[in-house]
Amino acid sequence: MAELHTVANAAQISTGVPVATAAPPEVLHQIGGAGPLWRSLLFPRKGQRAVEFGRNGSNLFASLKQAGVRIEPRSDRGEPDGTATFDLVLEDRTNGSPPIRHEQIRPLLAPGGRWVVVLEKKRWVGLAGRRILQRARREGFEKIETFYAYPSLRSPRMLVPLDSPEPFRYFLYMAVGVRGPRQRLFALVARGLCSLRLHQLFLPNLIVVARREI
Repeated sequence: MAELHTVANAAQISTGVPVATAAPPEVLHQIGGAGPLWRSLLFPRKGQRAVEFGRNGSNLFASLKQAGVRIEPRSDRGEPDGTATFDLVLEDRTNGSPPIRHEQIRPLLAPGGRWVVVLEKKRWVGLAGRRILQRARREGFEKIETFYAYPSLRSPRMLVPLDSPEPFRYFLYMAVGVRGPRQRLFALVARGLCSLRLHQLFLPNLIVVARREI
């Protein structure tokens, strides 16, 4: 079972995913780092290329620049400049922005690159999260991971993997507990949704990381 760690400050790393031993992240001595959320998920390194959709200059992804990631602007046609050698395609959909209009996203990425979609709504993400996953599968991404940032994307204390039920159940135990009837009922409903693989739909935010392996 993946471990869940709380994040006390921007220098800490929440480890919800296994660390890639073949290409360890570069140590960067910068104020604030790249943020605990993106550092733990993406291992940003100096010289990586990224293109952002949804919100130009999003403060959510701005911390990646501190790690030396070059976030490049889109062209007037809404397409990224240059060849398809991006390490990251970033899509911020926290303000109701429409999805990327490209017919395909995977060809924009170099081998090993990731498409990162951040979805957040006032109540829960609903079917919008499922549509992102369907698109990633349809385009042939070799590895797709989903996460929940608790309590919010901009102040995450915990990064919860959602692709297997055990980490989410452990998160429920830590966050909700069994202090009273209301908490026990909430935990029971959440565990039921988890058993049905519907828990992703009823969370306020969702992070999808789809990797192109080859």
